[in-house]
Amino acid sequence: MVTRADGRAAGVAAPGKRAATRITILFALVVLIVSAAHEPWRDEVVPLSIARNTASLREMIEQLRFEGHPILWYLILRDTYAIVGQTWVLKIASVGSAIGAIVLFMRSPLALWLKTLFAFSFVPLYQMSVVSRPYGLGMLLLFAFCSLYPRRRERPIALALVLAALTNTHLFGAILALAAGASLLFEAVWSGWDWRGYLRDRRLVCAVGVYVVGLALAAAVALPDPSYRGTNVAGLGLEGIAERVMLSIEQPAAHAGWSFIIPAPSVWAWAYFVYLIPRPALLCFAAAATIGMEVFFRVVVLPTGWNVGALLLVAIATMWMDASGSTPAIALSPRLDRVRHWLGRLLAAAITVVLVGHVLMALVFVRAELTRDHSANRRLAQAIHADPSLANAVVISEPEWLVTSLPYYADNTIYLPREGVFRSWLRFGPRRRVASDLDALLAAAREVHAQCSCPVIVAMGWDVQPGVYKGNEGTPYEETFTITPAARDAFLAGTRHVADLRQPTITDERYDVYVVR
Repeated sequence: MVTRADGRAAGVAAPGKRAATRITILFALVVLIVSAAHEPWRDEVVPLSIARNTASLREMIEQLRFEGHPILWYLILRDTYAIVGQTWVLKIASVGSAIGAIVLFMRSPLALWLKTLFAFSFVPLYQMSVVSRPYGLGMLLLFAFCSLYPRRRERPIALALVLAALTNTHLFGAILALAAGASLLFEAVWSGWDWRGYLRDRRLVCAVGVYVVGLALAAAVALPDPSYRGTNVAGLGLEGIAERVMLSIEQPAAHAGWSFIIPAPSVWAWAYFVYLIPRPALLCFAAAATIGMEVFFRVVVLPTGWNVGALLLVAIATMWMDASGSTPAIALSPRLDRVRHWLGRLLAAAITVVLVGHVLMALVFVRAELTRDHSANRRLAQAIHADPSLANAVVISEPEWLVTSLPYYADNTIYLPREGVFRSWLRFGPRRRVASDLDALLAAAREVHAQCSCPVIVAMGWDVQPGVYKGNEGTPYEETFTITPAARDAFLAGTRHVADLRQPTITDERYDVYVVR
């Protein structure tokens, strides 16, 4: 079968609705089963905790200045929890977004084999569905944009609403929405736009207004507080930022790393940019999104596995829009067209290898979810529920982020000694102590015990051995914790060890459990 780089199979009719429906149903069943076994951890539960526990919308927005995220995901969790009153709305929001995205994706003009490989690959099957973060919502809105793209002139307001919502899902959604807006503007200018005519088109003016308001809202909410220490920007300076921007242009997918499966991801990115030259609007989108994400990785914060998954969405969305056949193209000479044809075949082979690798990666993660714990906090909650004397216990941990996912499973109060507050999420601001020690932790636990006359549980992630321990080492969130021999003896004498919850946990949310005597 001859396959183009945009994913369409030459001479093969589009798959029927029945095949697409079967694939979607199978995807939904797998995601629901694995999600039921999944234990949400801190990055998943913290948004729900903020949505549940901030007294007002204003207070929630103030907190988001220390989170670096737009507001849409938090609003969805806030409203659904207000209706249902159960923490599992977190999983429903994530799984529902992913299933909706695949429903749209299976209606795309891409080839069935490519759609099937993508649907059961790591990004949609696990990373943006089972793991309950706003990325699945971003995938849904990106695919909604791709669905509307062929009708962008007939439905500009709907398109703008989708992009405004995408901007407010997460920072990668904002980059994608900016790239989409740049592509649409480029297409208008390149096609010889009549700006006076556009100004007379009320729908278009309204659409532009919606898009700009969406961007402004995302910037207003997600722009970090000046005291927030979670980014690299402050220490770079203008020269350092400019240098990293240039490196991002030269190596636009340098941080794709292991998730790209095949070597030299930036070379492949540039090869795809060259392939898109006859379709300059799509080239604008792909280049702006890919380079924009690389700039974010180099300038703001280093990526993690789920962040890099957004790069794959750029390629899939670009192929979808290309396959729709609605983008103006530049005619090439027969020789250049043949070169592009063979480049397309090479790129099609590359994306196939990447997706097959991601399918295998998804199988590994699914198996781990079904056989091991993702977080120890579900077992801690079970232990608390099984012991009536611990029903009103206050929970303290070191590192403090160890128990920030506990509110998904239990309503026990959490105390943060480094900030001196009762709260179930961290705020990396000026009040937070970067250095702490075991003496201070035990003193805080005893003080809380005296104040509330209630049990105090200490979840200790470090080995209780003398030394200096570093959490989040090498990141803007790095903190230290010191244990001296005398402090170790005092801690063991003042507490009772009740559980070892280190295994079989596959993340760093594992610890020993102590109760203050």
